[in-house]
Amino acid sequence: MQRRKTLLVGSGPANLALLTCLKERGSSVLDSLEVLERRDSAEWHPGIAFEDSMLQVSLFKDLAFLRNPASPFTFFSFLRDKELLYHFIHTNNLYPSRKLFSDYLVWVSRFFANKISFGKEAVAARFHEKPSGTQTLVVTTRDVSSGDVSEIEADDVVVSLGHEPYIPEELAVDSGRVVHSNFFLSHANEGIINANARVAVVGSGQSAGEIVRFLLQHREVSEVIVVGRRHLFEQTDDNPFVNDFYTYPHSLKFAELPLEDRKSFLSDTRNTNFSTVTKDVLKSIYDLRFEDQACGRDRLRLFPYTEITAAKRLENGLRLDLRGIGGKPDSTTLEIDLLVCATGFSNRRHLSFFQLLQPRMEDGDVVVDESFEVGLDQMPESCFTGPRPRVFLLNHSFGLRGPTEHTLGGLAERAAVVAKALQDGHVLQPAQGRPETLPAARPTGNSRLETK
Repeated sequence: MQRRKTLLVGSGPANLALLTCLKERGSSVLDSLEVLERRDSAEWHPGIAFEDSMLQVSLFKDLAFLRNPASPFTFFSFLRDKELLYHFIHTNNLYPSRKLFSDYLVWVSRFFANKISFGKEAVAARFHEKPSGTQTLVVTTRDVSSGDVSEIEADDVVVSLGHEPYIPEELAVDSGRVVHSNFFLSHANEGIINANARVAVVGSGQSAGEIVRFLLQHREVSEVIVVGRRHLFEQTDDNPFVNDFYTYPHSLKFAELPLEDRKSFLSDTRNTNFSTVTKDVLKSIYDLRFEDQACGRDRLRLFPYTEITAAKRLENGLRLDLRGIGGKPDSTTLEIDLLVCATGFSNRRHLSFFQLLQPRMEDGDVVVDESFEVGLDQMPESCFTGPRPRVFLLNHSFGLRGPTEHTLGGLAERAAVVAKALQDGHVLQPAQGRPETLPAARPTGNSRLETK
């Protein structure tokens, strides 16, 4: 069995931010650390990296700047290294394209090429008692290419797993003609979108809006159909006061609120990051539709307050059964060539990974303390005779830490908290001194893909 002092599960922005922080500080944690990543690169959502898709987050909220503006791992450092800094400045834009930000993440990952094991999926974690009586963690891994299973022993594990693209079961009838928005571009290049294509998009968020814009920009698409359970489309509220919610300091204030107040706040602010579309994308869609209408055609069909009740595979396409909801009981049937499901993501992978460890839960969230350490109810008593195993969790405590948790905002500062905990090492704590629950009220830190 291989052994590492520290394992990082996932090489997305959160763990990349952690690596940059450890590197800046010359931390000895890096000496025995490995990152497990099931993908084959650190690319960030390449399936929706449209040329005109911009981040909804300022370039200052990168992996390092808000923690250390002089860091060699800032977005500015990336631009300088690529000889793009002056050109980017002259664009007068604080919001980089999604593609450029993905390139930045890949650039950062290459500094840690000897630490990241691509094509290696972390499946589960369990406790392991050593002959000395102390406890460690054992992480089961799977080689994505060969399917071979192995185990790695570690003292500290930092989990930052991505969310799984979600397609409702009743729509998953044809993998060739039903595609999640997260893989849209790779699918679009396979030739289904042509002069006679009728494409339906289900969803009402940013990804749905950007895909609709892309389809309308391609004049050969015959018809673009949008189906949503709510009004189509609602604009994202991104005023400066709202953007203050997506900062690390605000997450500290949010964590101090009682559970019911936190739930009310998240419900009240859904239009700042969920099921909404930014103003620039909405204007583009409207302008493109107007251009169509001026030419005597209207390719965009909107079905608000509507749900798809069934999808059926046809010889050369799909048939969708639609039904109005609420006060709109109408039903209809459509035949299409491609269905794009902008239906969000399932936030369950970390729960499967933690299952054997039995983490503490609060209202569906794994409970973490002020250092992002996971509370484990079934911590073996023998582990208190020596250093105890620790598990840290990033990006999965939305209900505990607020809207920043599922976004890029605050990554740099959160990385500093975990980096300090890892560097400080294990803190021995007698079994009788352990609190019954970890303090969910003072954590220091999503959903949809997007990024405030």
